[in-house]
Amino acid sequence: MRAFSVLLVVATLVALAGTARASLPSSMEPPAWAAGDYWVYRFNSTFQGSIFLNGTLRADVVGGSNETVRGIAQDVLVVGTSGSGTLEGVFEIPGGNVSAHGSWDLTGEELFTQAARKIVKTLVRISASGTVDVLDVPFTLLWTNSTSSRVVADEWRYPVPVGFSGIVTLNSSMAEDVFLEFDSNPPLTVNSTLEQELTFAVSLPQTSWAIVPAGTFQPYVLQETWPDGVHETFEYTPSVGNNARTRTFNSTGAEVSRTELLTYRYQATEPPTGTPTAWFLPIGVAIAVAAVAIALLAVRRRRREKEFTPPSLRDPPT
Repeated sequence: MRAFSVLLVVATLVALAGTARASLPSSMEPPAWAAGDYWVYRFNSTFQGSIFLNGTLRADVVGGSNETVRGIAQDVLVVGTSGSGTLEGVFEIPGGNVSAHGSWDLTGEELFTQAARKIVKTLVRISASGTVDVLDVPFTLLWTNSTSSRVVADEWRYPVPVGFSGIVTLNSSMAEDVFLEFDSNPPLTVNSTLEQELTFAVSLPQTSWAIVPAGTFQPYVLQETWPDGVHETFEYTPSVGNNARTRTFNSTGAEVSRTELLTYRYQATEPPTGTPTAWFLPIGVAIAVAAVAIALLAVRRRRREKEFTPPSLRDPPT
């Protein structure tokens, strides 16, 4: 899971389920999002075989603005993220392990540069509550993360040919607050900050087909690989303007997280009704996915020295 996972996507050829399936172009072009576009995903994830999440995640394109991030004023596009669902599993806390079940809610915001088409800032808030099974007492979890990034090196340039591989380097800073309370016991609070330069590999090895609840789509298959061995695949669908499916794999190659498209609106493939909007790089619900994962992982095991948190989706919405 990565806070500044850069989901590299594009909108070019419309692939319609149940109709003639033309091949995608051999190179990807950047997508066109507009205020009012949205994507809703089914989400499920497991972390180290002990925490299981299910629910839905949503990304909404809000609009554009000019923001100063890490001292650089830039035009950005704003994407709001939200989600909710259930959790089951085991929390590792000082003194031992406790099993619990409950629900979670997520809200957040992501900023993407219009010029570089990269995520530069995320703000994610997660609240979770439920019951510790053994003691039959309630728990409350509150988690907030803010991450800002500056692109140091970027070999991903549009149009991106199928078969491409390269790297992206980000200089990022992260601030995180975690609050966990069981019943009326003294809460566990953790406040941390981290700044680090991180390089990860990006590639576009192939095109494929994806069958998800929203339909059958022809996507470009994108991959991100991180220094710790974690990697993600993004099945970006041009007619949707975002991913039809995302999957995250741990360092052993086991799948630990997945999103699948439920419904969406992408105005670029609708009949034109106004002037063109700016191009940019969406990461979709991946940030939201990342946020939930890291929030619960923070309770299970503190490994913040090695990981950033939110935005791929490790980020969503995508």
